Amino acid sequence: MQAKTQKESKMELVVIGIALIAFVVGLVGHLAGASFANFDTFGYIAAPTPLILAIIAFVAYKVAASAED
Repeated sequence: MQAKTQKESKMELVVIGIALIAFVVGLVGHLAGASFANFDTFGYIAAPTPLILAIIAFVAYKVAASAED
């Protein structure tokens, strides 16, 4: 088993940070979607949530792949 390099350890922390951002975006989108029945404005927040999460996941994948040399 190989030891982790400094770059791999740093990239793991970056990916964890990105995962936390994705969690917050998903939570806000979920709450906005739940409130959609009350206010139409929240629909503008909830609608692009899957696209934003897909972009965040793609960025996380690229960051993780860049750590593997």
